[in-house]
Amino acid sequence: MEQYTPYPSGGHGLGLAQAMAQHERLVHWVARRQWLGPLPFGEGLQAGRIALWRALEGFDPTRGTRFSSYAVPAIERGIWRAVAQAKRVPQEVLTPHPPEECPDLEERAQRILLREAARRLVARLPYRLAYVIVARYGLAGHSALTFRAIGRGLGVTRQRAHQLHTEAILWLAHPARSLELRRLMDLNTVADYQAYLARLRRWQQKRRESR
Repeated sequence: MEQYTPYPSGGHGLGLAQAMAQHERLVHWVARRQWLGPLPFGEGLQAGRIALWRALEGFDPTRGTRFSSYAVPAIERGIWRAVAQAKRVPQEVLTPHPPEECPDLEERAQRILLREAARRLVARLPYRLAYVIVARYGLAGHSALTFRAIGRGLGVTRQRAHQLHTEAILWLAHPARSLELRRLMDLNTVADYQAYLARLRRWQQKRRESR
């Protein structure tokens, strides 16, 4: 990876346009090494450029941090958000059903609502947790990946990928975040919350014991 030199005032000393051009290769470097799923490469680059622009605006060289160390995570997050939010046309919309096999419209609408609520919830996950969930369940249209493959993509072990998966599931299931999805799935009772808290306590206890 190339070394990128910090510059004063978030890039304004060079002029923002000149700074953007100077660090364009950094966007390409991140986009090439990041899984884009259904997102076209050009759109990934554009999301990365927006993230680079924000990094230029927010970078403070007086803190002693290299610009590349500051900008790469920001660009990764920007591209990942674009991947997580990429829309795909549901297959059942593209394939007409014979009249006698037409699925119940209310059931189809419920599936679409569930899918969109889940997509919005997953898009709120921190980057690494979102990567695990999308990759594990093939939410962006690719085949579901094993924990070993997910670990390779994140540069961690298979066991750590599995731990991140558990952490992501618990994050998604938190009542403060999952209310919309729970209502759609009719899992919004006291008993459902108690079951979540019990699972969370077991996970926390297991983490303490493993230290």
